[in-house]
Amino acid sequence: MTAEPLISFAHASKTFVTKDKTVRAVNDVSLEIPAREIFGVIGHSGAGKSTLVRLVNALETVDSGTVRVNGTDLGGLGEKQLRRLRADIGMVFQQFALFSAKTVAENVGYPLKLAGWPKARRAARIAEMLDFVGLADKAGAYPSHLSGGQKQRVGIARALAHSPQILLADEATSALDPETTGDVLGLLQRANRELGTTIVVITHEMGVVQNICHRVAVMEAGMIVETGPTYDVFARPAHPTTRRFIQNALHSHPAKPVTDRLHAAHPGRLVLMTVTAGSLDSEAFNLARIAAGRHVVSSIVYGSITEVAGRPLGNVVVEMVSDLPDPAAGQTAIDDLLAQLAADGIGLADLGTAAAPLDDPAWAELSGEETTL
Repeated sequence: MTAEPLISFAHASKTFVTKDKTVRAVNDVSLEIPAREIFGVIGHSGAGKSTLVRLVNALETVDSGTVRVNGTDLGGLGEKQLRRLRADIGMVFQQFALFSAKTVAENVGYPLKLAGWPKARRAARIAEMLDFVGLADKAGAYPSHLSGGQKQRVGIARALAHSPQILLADEATSALDPETTGDVLGLLQRANRELGTTIVVITHEMGVVQNICHRVAVMEAGMIVETGPTYDVFARPAHPTTRRFIQNALHSHPAKPVTDRLHAAHPGRLVLMTVTAGSLDSEAFNLARIAAGRHVVSSIVYGSITEVAGRPLGNVVVEMVSDLPDPAAGQTAIDDLLAQLAADGIGLADLGTAAAPLDDPAWAELSGEETTL
């Protein structure tokens, strides 16, 4: 039997009505998040991701559909029941939300004080959490004396102080520089790995998803347009919005200005090949071996490979040239080679030649956008 998801949405919708307009911030969303997972929800500003996460701790309620946390339907819960629910959910905010007049220790201990923890037990837990986030020496400092990354570490320590089962991180790294972002993401991974905390990451940065999320949902106009394991979504994005996010994060797919330059510099047939963990392990990706005896010479002229969820992913552009004297026979030899590679499971797209260039249809919406070469 499959364990019940820790968080689940079933046809959940939420609409906001103002004097000027009606906005369906969450539109018929069905989604399941298992326990002990880091789950990313990504979308542009206004996509509905922050409203979605506020439905999890019942700061907003659905107009239709259901939201369940740990098997409990949040619809119709009384205030006392909601307080118990929220006690098991921590939250980390973009702008830290620390009390400026309280010390670091007082900030971390604030929810414990509200929960009625005895002073000695509270002090021990504060010390434990500050050690966990690497700020044991900052207990007596005030937020104004901390860097942005240190403030966010305090926010994480406060959110984890009462050992919540769920941590909601709403744009938790948006105000941080890249190096500090990496430190904070590493801390969230530790919380998931060492404390078993289920983490829902709300972000507009695909790089955040790339580095720490086990699975991801992509939102647009209040709807989930794509969801799945992070590596699979990056490797085989089905929706244009997802492809744009991935391109912005990885810059691995050459757009038309790049392919134009490649065609000008390389007269042969250009072929885009997707590099995945599976393809690198496959003999089919050994181009020299596959091309041997086929009168085709291949060379890599462009490449961008990185890691997603700890596994390699990217693209290379290969120039293929036949040494046959008959041009038509040479093109047939290349066609046969590409057919063999495709049959062996290698993802590829024929970019044609300078005289007859072709676009990768799956990425056609990026054709006018520049990328890094």
